[in-house]
Amino acid sequence: MSRHGDALPDDEILRRKLRLLPEAPGVYLHKNRDGRVIYVGKASRLSQRVRSYFQDPAGRDGKTGQLVSRIRDFDWIVTDSEADALVLENQLIKEYRPPYNVRLKDDKQYPYIRVTLQEAYPRVEVVRHLARDGSRCFGPYTDVGAMREALNFACGAFMVRTCHLGLPEQTVDRPCLDYQIGRCSAPCVDYETREDYGKRVRRMIRFLEGGDAEVVAELRARMGELAAARNYEEAARVRDLVGRLERTVERSRPVTGVTGDCDLCAVAREGEDAAGVVLRVRGGRILTAHHFHLTDRLDRGPEAFLGHLLREYYARAGDIPPEVLLSHDPGDLAVWETWLRGLRCGAVRLRRPQRGQKREAVELARTNAAFKLREFTLRRTLKQAAKVTPADIQLQEALDLHTVPETIECFDISNFQGRETVASLVTFRGGRPLKSRYRRFRIRTVEGVDDFASMREVLSRHYGKLSERGERPADLVMVDGGAGQLSVAREVLATYGFHDAQLIGLAKREETIHREGGTLSLGRRSEALKLLQRVRDEAHRFAITYHRLLRDRRTTASELDNIPGIGPTKKLALLHHFGSVARIRAATAEQLAEVRGLTRHDLLAIREYFASRA
Repeated sequence: MSRHGDALPDDEILRRKLRLLPEAPGVYLHKNRDGRVIYVGKASRLSQRVRSYFQDPAGRDGKTGQLVSRIRDFDWIVTDSEADALVLENQLIKEYRPPYNVRLKDDKQYPYIRVTLQEAYPRVEVVRHLARDGSRCFGPYTDVGAMREALNFACGAFMVRTCHLGLPEQTVDRPCLDYQIGRCSAPCVDYETREDYGKRVRRMIRFLEGGDAEVVAELRARMGELAAARNYEEAARVRDLVGRLERTVERSRPVTGVTGDCDLCAVAREGEDAAGVVLRVRGGRILTAHHFHLTDRLDRGPEAFLGHLLREYYARAGDIPPEVLLSHDPGDLAVWETWLRGLRCGAVRLRRPQRGQKREAVELARTNAAFKLREFTLRRTLKQAAKVTPADIQLQEALDLHTVPETIECFDISNFQGRETVASLVTFRGGRPLKSRYRRFRIRTVEGVDDFASMREVLSRHYGKLSERGERPADLVMVDGGAGQLSVAREVLATYGFHDAQLIGLAKREETIHREGGTLSLGRRSEALKLLQRVRDEAHRFAITYHRLLRDRRTTASELDNIPGIGPTKKLALLHHFGSVARIRAATAEQLAEVRGLTRHDLLAIREYFASRA
């Protein structure tokens, strides 16, 4: 956190900064005690919006109160307008990925179909990034299968090249396989003029834009010309292409009441999850559908989800229509229109229709969003069910847990005669070790043997970080020990807001399970007990391994470790050759040079190190 003076408490610093807030549009960044940005927002008046977070706590919902309780500092950036604030907010969310903003569940780069119009002989390809280099991009495609289908059809129908030859400078002696199978007109060997090839590219672009009827009409006219010229073979090829295009058009669904080009944007929400859908309507027909899985840790309405959908989709959209119809009002429609106008380089109108056929069109998008949300939920449920083992189910029944413990994390403390006290954290998922979530700790604040204090320190460090990142503990938290360790763990978890965490302790000798409601003993053949023993033993093994590593480092430590460039291999070679550090200190440059593996710089570093300590 930024501090103006060490003597000032946090509350006083915030009060002083609140008085400095300007009456201007801009972006604000809330930070936690570690200085991490946890929320980014925009405001038409920074002073009014930021102060609202620190006033009237009774009016806040629980999750917003959780956000405010973590704010220890804030910064702001003034912009010229609200539209500029929207652009900057989007950039900062991408940069900091704050946990309390609405975000994509699967934030990845979606593919585009790119036509390189800046080249003499344009080609078509799949890319993951939107480039403003004169090329024409279509997408992003959230359904990669649909993108591949559209690309394959366009290449086969219009015979536009996909190779990377730099035409017309680079040429070949004979055409490739794409020409042989009818997927390219082979401009690389001058089988087609640049003008005729350009017509193919323009037809393909109109097709990808949704201008199917225009392309079909043009091809029908071309077919008549070829037939009149008695070029029946080529006329038959055009006829077949027209048939393929018409069948494709028939599969696209018309939207009642929408005759031009527009996008239908809608969201459906359930709890912290939502699905966003963008239906691209071109020429009155649905050309493509894009869907996004969104999540929000605050209790905000669907308007916040829709705003994030607009920000995520149109910031990377290759094609923006003149009209966008919305299922909810994201607020500040004029600001959104200004932002979209800058991206499209043309007028864009945002509307939320209240009645009529356009309202029914938006309802179609919202229905699609609801189905997608159900699909996301079902997929997640099936995925979780696949990870649950019979031992997990037995454990839930034996311990009377309110959820199946798909994930289990266990803490263990290890020390040797009160020295080098360390702790370990291991995580199991579906009965298997999840080593990417293993953690090890050196105890910093405890002197001597004090397992309770050591456990308190480790749990506070781990769950403090978890709380700051807005993450949750595992389904079941286990500590190696009895009632004392259990009491410490419950106190620490409650301190960081994890009151509902399921918690047990497992004593080594009696194999007794300690719960807050008392103790429990399971049969030796119980699969649930065997699972807990595997987790506890793995935590113990991991702690012992770390403890031995630190002990070995201490016993093998040498003054040679302080010399720059002398690592473990060179250190062992020196000790093997001379037998002791004292003899190395007394050795001449010629004697040091006899050691294999040492460079001239190593010799100078050794001599300078011991000379400085003579």
